[in-house]
Amino acid sequence: MRALLLAPLALALACAGAPPSATGPPEGGRIFRSKCSGCHRAYPPEERTRAQWAEVMTRMAPKAHLQEEERAVLLWWLDARAKDASPPAARPAPER
Repeated sequence: MRALLLAPLALALACAGAPPSATGPPEGGRIFRSKCSGCHRAYPPEERTRAQWAEVMTRMAPKAHLQEEERAVLLWWLDARAKDASPPAARPAPER
């Protein structure tokens, strides 16, 4: 019984230390949906290049009242999905 109660806690702790994915931290998507689509439609990240998103963020971050950390996370998230984003690094094949 005790193991069943501790399993979710162990899982949460294990995931908390996991590095963010190559496509940016998931909270970037949350910020994008909540802050960007509040005043206008949320443009698909693939429609713009990384440089274009940087320019948009310079102009729109103050209007969206983004904190510096939110701005950085959102820009990372957009960069990972931009038209000219680098493909995620391939996982190395397991050694035999």
